[in-house]
Amino acid sequence: MTIKNLFSGILPLVVLAGCASTPPPPIQAQDKTISHEGQDYVVGGQYDEHRNVLQLTVNGDPVMKGSFPPYTPTLNLASEYQNIDISSYCYFGSVLNNQGGVFGAVAGAIQSSNAKSGDKCDIKISGEKVTSLYF
Repeated sequence: MTIKNLFSGILPLVVLAGCASTPPPPIQAQDKTISHEGQDYVVGGQYDEHRNVLQLTVNGDPVMKGSFPPYTPTLNLASEYQNIDISSYCYFGSVLNNQGGVFGAVAGAIQSSNAKSGDKCDIKISGEKVTSLYF
């Protein structure tokens, strides 16, 4: 077998291996149980960095879903679950930090000065904050 034949067989395998890599799994928030008017609800969520999609759940049902706009670390979502108004205010520092380059560095400095750097969603029922989910 010649060197040329060896490389002609290996090169396509290397290229295919690089193309076949899968994105990391979504980041899961730890579920939290909250009580509202005598009823218990389990809230949770996941953030898919690869697709920039945040999904929040109540009792395992997806009730709120959205994407962060470009260069924006905040996302407000609202919905209704079993006739209860539920909303969230989400701040994801990683959204800006992942932009990279000068913009990512400046965004990181601004977040540090504002004491904001984590990824979290404040969950509200009827406008009142009941818990926070951390991602």
